[in-house]
Amino acid sequence: MRGHAIERLRIELRSRPQLVGLCAFVLGLLACRAPLAAVAALAVAAGAVGAGCGGRHVGLLAAAAVAVGAGAGAARVAALDAPLERLHPGRRIDALLELRERPRPGRFGWSAAARILSGTARGAGVLVRSPGRVPRGLASRGDRAWAAGLLQPLPGGPGGEGYARHLRATGVGAVLAAESLRAAPRGRGPAALVDALRRRAERALARGLSPDHAALAAGMVLGEDDRIAPEARDDFRRSGLAHLIAVSGQNVALLGALALPMLSAAGLGLRARSVALLALIGVYVPLAGAGPPLQRAGVMGAAGLLALLAGRAASRWYALALAAAVTLLVDPRAAAEPGWQLSFAAVAGMLALVAPLARALGALPRPVADGLAATLAASLATAPLIAHHFGTLPAWSLAANLLALPAVAPAMWLGMGQIALAAVAPEGGPAGALAASVETLLGRAAGVPLDWLEQVARWFAAAPGATLAVSLPSPAAVVAAYAAIAGACAAAARCAARLEPWAHAVAAEWRRLPRAERAAARAAACVAVAAAVWQATGPAAPPRALTVSFLDVGQGDATLIQDPGGAAVLFDGGPPEARVALKLRRLGVRRLSAVVATHQSRDHHGGLAEVLRSFPVDLFLDNGDGTTDPTFVALEREADRLGVPRVLARAGQRLRAGRLDIRILSPRPRPPGPPPEDPNVRAVVAVVSEGGFDLMLSADAESPSLLPLRLPRVDAMKVPHHGSADPGLPRLLERLRPKVAAIEVGAGNPYGHPRPSTLAALARRVPHVYRTDRDGTVRLTVRDGRMIVSTAR
Repeated sequence: MRGHAIERLRIELRSRPQLVGLCAFVLGLLACRAPLAAVAALAVAAGAVGAGCGGRHVGLLAAAAVAVGAGAGAARVAALDAPLERLHPGRRIDALLELRERPRPGRFGWSAAARILSGTARGAGVLVRSPGRVPRGLASRGDRAWAAGLLQPLPGGPGGEGYARHLRATGVGAVLAAESLRAAPRGRGPAALVDALRRRAERALARGLSPDHAALAAGMVLGEDDRIAPEARDDFRRSGLAHLIAVSGQNVALLGALALPMLSAAGLGLRARSVALLALIGVYVPLAGAGPPLQRAGVMGAAGLLALLAGRAASRWYALALAAAVTLLVDPRAAAEPGWQLSFAAVAGMLALVAPLARALGALPRPVADGLAATLAASLATAPLIAHHFGTLPAWSLAANLLALPAVAPAMWLGMGQIALAAVAPEGGPAGALAASVETLLGRAAGVPLDWLEQVARWFAAAPGATLAVSLPSPAAVVAAYAAIAGACAAAARCAARLEPWAHAVAAEWRRLPRAERAAARAAACVAVAAAVWQATGPAAPPRALTVSFLDVGQGDATLIQDPGGAAVLFDGGPPEARVALKLRRLGVRRLSAVVATHQSRDHHGGLAEVLRSFPVDLFLDNGDGTTDPTFVALEREADRLGVPRVLARAGQRLRAGRLDIRILSPRPRPPGPPPEDPNVRAVVAVVSEGGFDLMLSADAESPSLLPLRLPRVDAMKVPHHGSADPGLPRLLERLRPKVAAIEVGAGNPYGHPRPSTLAALARRVPHVYRTDRDGTVRLTVRDGRMIVSTAR
């Protein structure tokens, strides 16, 4: 299989010496930052390969192309980096900026990459950061503002070094801590026209869709993923569908597949259709952001169309090499970006492997075989790079992509139809109103495939073993992984060649079967595969005994109590990035009898909004305690929007959930006035009981808040406040007398939790102490009056 593909490439290289030179030129561009000795060695190697493909003159051409590519790349990098050298951290600037992306909100304000248009640093890229809300007039890419502020170095340290590399690779050389921003008039020219068309496209894509679906459509069609909810983006990544929310060559292919029948129906000839498609690609690529994957697809599509216009046979390998050369000439630094690497690796893998894989899958229906072959080829070609850059691989990527396949084209085409109407229709008057109505109808139709894609992503993201921890830390490890894949493909090809006579005989017997029997066999196979996937990815069954799960959510709290009758109660949801909703689904939760927000703190309430959206919830016990924190207020509004009954938590309440008895010990009603500065002291304190088992949960309330309460003896407890220093903890433990204590804490947290004094007090008074930073999720099961503890690690 792999051998046939390599042989075809070798034949093409021998018949096209210009392809050899172009590939050598790309190698030079890739090596433009390498030492001179490395470039020389690469030129010699390319010369040897070229001589083997086409003789001495081709070898000389290849060697020279490497040298020219390296020189051109070095010159281009120097030109791109020159403005960045004029950015001096610690210096104040006052300049005109143009946004290169939509502002992205964050925990402490917003940020956006921008280009400086005036002053000594003109042409340099900066990351603008500003507290508060995004100013009016700075809503989208292309908006301009006069900004004054202090230049700061790019993020560093263990958490920021990778992000800093990404920023430098995209032409950003410093952070601008903006102190004042004043909107300025937009620029003019082609770029301004594209920005205006993009704004109209964004408005069109929002018509007829919910906010979540509109954000997904903008990501799929325009590459604007900033409005996609973080949990949805994470679902697409974990399920292996992340490529759908980042524009790529698939978009260009679908654009052509949509436009060609329409152009043919309009009576246009071959040349006119090719010119029209070239124009469409020329508009769509900058409209969708012109990122490296889209540049690659645009160049490949344009190369094929130009070859068609010239009456020459198109070479897909030549088009791929040409796309690499063009994108690297635009910015050689793009080669360091994972997006560039993954895009070209995926296409190369498909060019090499799709045809033989599709032949091997010939017994399947043609669309299924082609889709499966393309997904498998792209997955094999990109797996080493994904493992290198991200340290994980999506385990269910193949199944997720197959299920998503029928919905991708309709969602894209309907979105492109909305954009096309927005581009040609006037914004006002009867014609504009009619266009808006049609766009709304298209949006409502697009909601169906978009909802299916969301469901598929959510389903496989929550599946057991959704991601595999696979790390390839060095380039050498990546090369070794590709060598192993190539060896496996070659072995598979040899095995297929030996089995070919038997395969032909089986295929002949298959074709002799009546059509009805073949259809029935295919249907049975599909049912069997679907059943196997369901068995492997479906939600777990709820536990058969009382189970308490101290969930590993990093530096945060989330505790789940499940009784054998199916009742489930969740105390807190950890920070939003912990995705506690996925953990609940894996633990067999299908409905929650109660969700308790113990107090306002991001590491406690941050993940609860997703929980409310993911499960039916019978009661939301709310202890916002009058907070004005925007994220907690948004959580309360989400509960109200979903129709979840919301009750304020107060001491003395008693809740029943199945066999669970929940007694709320704190907080008591507070006097009128603003909420306390420290919400920890008034966090919910509760005792959860079933039969003879008692569990103490106190969120972040420490001994000064707990000791005045009437506390019973308990069997187990969650240690208060992630194990922070608490001088009164020994007295508290003397009163509670727990046999098991669990500390919910994140590894390497900046607070030093759990503190040594707390660990010492626990070691003296509690027989069994667990902590989620070392043990992972801790599960305590009560069976026949005995407590059984298991840990994830």
